[in-house]
Amino acid sequence: MKSSTMLTELRNTLTEWVGGHLIIEKNEQDDVDKTIMKLEDFAFQHRGETVDDYTASTLLQLKGEGKVISDQATVPLPHSLFEVPLENINEVNHQNNELMIGTSRASYHISYNPN
Repeated sequence: MKSSTMLTELRNTLTEWVGGHLIIEKNEQDDVDKTIMKLEDFAFQHRGETVDDYTASTLLQLKGEGKVISDQATVPLPHSLFEVPLENINEVNHQNNELMIGTSRASYHISYNPN
């Protein structure tokens, strides 16, 4: 699937999910982070070329109140924003209330609940 097709799939799915709750599991190098948020809005941000590999030139920003859940504690989501770097996106798979996003750095499993 082409990158532009994957971004269209993301846009269409997230448009339907605005107003609902998301559970986001990010798996990067055997480290799993979990975030729960109410999706109020989303945006794609294009920053152009970056100077390092840490900052992505294209991001998906999920906006809304939420919590980051870890083994140590549950803390509020900083800036009411969850960012998904879309560099080298290689997979978008949407089935029912589940969305999988795969990049060369991490995979994201997003579950949707309309309530």
